[in-house]
Amino acid sequence: MLDERFREGEGAGQEGTRGGTTALGHPRGDLLLLLIGFPVVGLALGLALPRLARWASGSPVLPWRDTVEFVGGLDALWQTGLVMAAGLAAGAVLAFMALAEDLTLELTDTEVRIKRGDEPRTFERTDVSAVFIDGKELVLLDADSGELVRGGHAPRAAALAGAFRAHGYPWRDGDPYASLFHRWIPGTPDLPAEVHALLAARKAALKRDAGQDARDLTGMARGLGYVVRDEGKDQYWRALVTRA
Repeated sequence: MLDERFREGEGAGQEGTRGGTTALGHPRGDLLLLLIGFPVVGLALGLALPRLARWASGSPVLPWRDTVEFVGGLDALWQTGLVMAAGLAAGAVLAFMALAEDLTLELTDTEVRIKRGDEPRTFERTDVSAVFIDGKELVLLDADSGELVRGGHAPRAAALAGAFRAHGYPWRDGDPYASLFHRWIPGTPDLPAEVHALLAARKAALKRDAGQDARDLTGMARGLGYVVRDEGKDQYWRALVTRA
């Protein structure tokens, strides 16, 4: 099959070819920024950290003073090297974590394969009723307006739009059901008690940065007939809309 790649500097504005496979991954510039930039920043922070700690230790009001003074005392060459190595490693870990959270896609005329980390999923084109970008997230809706997929996307928005349109998917400029969402207010009579409980648990999961738990709770709300999304720190909900 033909493999059309939408990458920065490699046809990012072109359209895919009907009948082939379009692979959508991280643009080259983003890969360089993540895989090189993050470790370099970590290395630089590791170099600067003991000096910053020595400067901060002069403050009369300083939390964790013992820890700050300990870091400030790491002035031997081998100690500085260890701190820089730790910063480099931390930057590399953050880079790979960021890569794992973004969606990568493969499109054909009949299906879309989406992968986030080690979580691949495949959907038939006929099951997709709308595709759009909501903020920084790519969203695919099913026939009942429920969300098949929502997540941060690696490719540029223009590359996504061109690829989905080229393969015949219903790309939209925005959420066709945006006007139906309501901000979640605990206890509102518009929602059943079990949905309130799910949204309360989801809010707690988001507060502790438990992304997978939040996604699982979103799926449970979908099973009860509701779509959930976030705007800032607020949760918004709407009922499913079944097409006639």
